[in-house]
Amino acid sequence: MESSDRANIISRLSSSLPGEILHLLNQAGTYCTRRGERLYIAGGMVRDLLLGLPGKDIDLVVEGDSHSLTLEIADHFPSKITLHERFRTAKLSIKGFTVDIAAARKELYTHPGALPLVQAGTLKDDLKRRDFTINAMAVVISGEEYGQLIDPLGGLTDLKAGVIRILHPVSFRDDPTRIFRAIRYEQRFGFKIEPGTLVLIEEYKKFIRSLSPDRLRYEFECIFNEQNPEEILIRAFRLSVLAEIFTGLLVDEITIQWFK
Repeated sequence: MESSDRANIISRLSSSLPGEILHLLNQAGTYCTRRGERLYIAGGMVRDLLLGLPGKDIDLVVEGDSHSLTLEIADHFPSKITLHERFRTAKLSIKGFTVDIAAARKELYTHPGALPLVQAGTLKDDLKRRDFTINAMAVVISGEEYGQLIDPLGGLTDLKAGVIRILHPVSFRDDPTRIFRAIRYEQRFGFKIEPGTLVLIEEYKKFIRSLSPDRLRYEFECIFNEQNPEEILIRAFRLSVLAEIFTGLLVDEITIQWFK
């Protein structure tokens, strides 16, 4: 990556976050450097950063001990902490921001719709387990490579092209909620789901039936929190995704009027 590109990312990072949150991230990077670990911002925050959009959900990945890092941050920045031992993750709530801290990991799905089994892994493992290429990028925020973009799966190319592309062929089978996410991102950003991903949605949409009511409810809450939820519902209806929940679930002009 060119030094000018790194400088651009650092500038965007500085301008998109409040000073206190930026200070928290810089301190976290310092803690990791001191321990010989590497720390990254990953996922949707990197996507939004590159699109020039603000974000309030910060996803940190450490190649090291995530819980130790969380406790060290919390000692210096008063916040609400939630630890999830099973998934090797922690959550900090501070100043209206949510900071998720996770150890780099691999995931194994025992059956469609199941929550994953988690194993320790590298950053590349962590990016490969994600949903779409545009969400599989990271930015280094520790050590001498601060601001370096890590993009092993072509996320930046798809971001520039406005493309939603799934990462591996059975991803929708492993986690059918990704089908809803694909449609949400497509409509939110004005992107297009690429043809191969559309084929896989058609093939694996039947696994939506394996999702628990709670997980389905959460996906609808996410849809309703979008700026134009009716557009997402129309697209989901036309792809016959809603019919996998209930065959009589119809989105028509009357439905659209309700939203208006």
